[in-house]
Amino acid sequence: MAPSGDGSSASCYVCGDRASGYHYSVYSCEGCKGFFKRTVQKNLLYQCKDTGNCIINKFTRNSCQHCRFNKCLVMGMKKEAVREDRSPGGKHRHKRQRTEDPISMATTGSIPSGPEGGGEFKEFHDSLVDKLVAARPDRIPKAEHGGLNASLSVNELMQYGYVELKFIVQWAKKVPGFQDLEIGDQMALLKSAFMELNVFRLAYRSMGLENMIRFADNIIISLEECQSMGWGKELVNATVDFASRLSEINLDLTEFCVLNAIVLTYPDAGGIQDKIRVMSLQARILDSLRRYMAHRFPGDHRRFGKMLLRLPALRTVSAKAAERFLSLTLDGSIQINDLVLEMIN
Repeated sequence: MAPSGDGSSASCYVCGDRASGYHYSVYSCEGCKGFFKRTVQKNLLYQCKDTGNCIINKFTRNSCQHCRFNKCLVMGMKKEAVREDRSPGGKHRHKRQRTEDPISMATTGSIPSGPEGGGEFKEFHDSLVDKLVAARPDRIPKAEHGGLNASLSVNELMQYGYVELKFIVQWAKKVPGFQDLEIGDQMALLKSAFMELNVFRLAYRSMGLENMIRFADNIIISLEECQSMGWGKELVNATVDFASRLSEINLDLTEFCVLNAIVLTYPDAGGIQDKIRVMSLQARILDSLRRYMAHRFPGDHRRFGKMLLRLPALRTVSAKAAERFLSLTLDGSIQINDLVLEMIN
């Protein structure tokens, strides 16, 4: 069982139950693995009896097949991985190198050796990419209560933002090469990137949601509710639009994990002393991402460029978020904790 970011056993990305392994590109339990496989192989269509945004967890996963399948897709399960797997029991007919570490499977890209997709499949292995996936930048703050349009004050919502910031700091320490930098440069990079990383994570986990933002594992809030909390129509719409742009390119989990590290290591961060070292670190990460994409998407030669072109838009949305956050802080609408205060000073 692969460790999660906090050291516990991995959880199913779809329902939160105990994961049995890495299935169809995400960690999932046997139940969600089988459900997804049956749905894809039999081309099943479902209809939600509610609004199409049912909460899916290990207790409710059987109550709405439509929303369960949508969540499978949002969390990164790949239909094409099921089509490659026609044998009973979910075992690929293509031979794979044995491994005891499911984290290494997180970066596996399968490329058919022939035009019809037959023959042996080659696997992608890159220690840097493996470690970036294992660092779990996709961790989501968990809420005991919540749901669609959860009734929360802006300060209650911010508590999950502060948990996210702690996750970001913990994650950064696991990025290969980051802790080799001078402590001052580490802080400069975190201060420069933390808002972008926060917005990126919000957008990534909101992919596939229509006019909704997933703030925490069990808290999904409509655009209208976000605006009424004071976040402003412009910022909210920009965040949802950015999530849509990620969906357009079908950003996968591995790409998301590597892109987080690229955002963290921009050498133009204010206060950087050793820019050359930071540039070298980011260059290594960029090279690993390029090679992963070339292996995973061999027919899409423009994917790497299209992916990087999403990052300027992220900076624009993050600048709006920082401006709105400062405004809410100055007018007393939200109270900030010591960690946030350290980041913005």
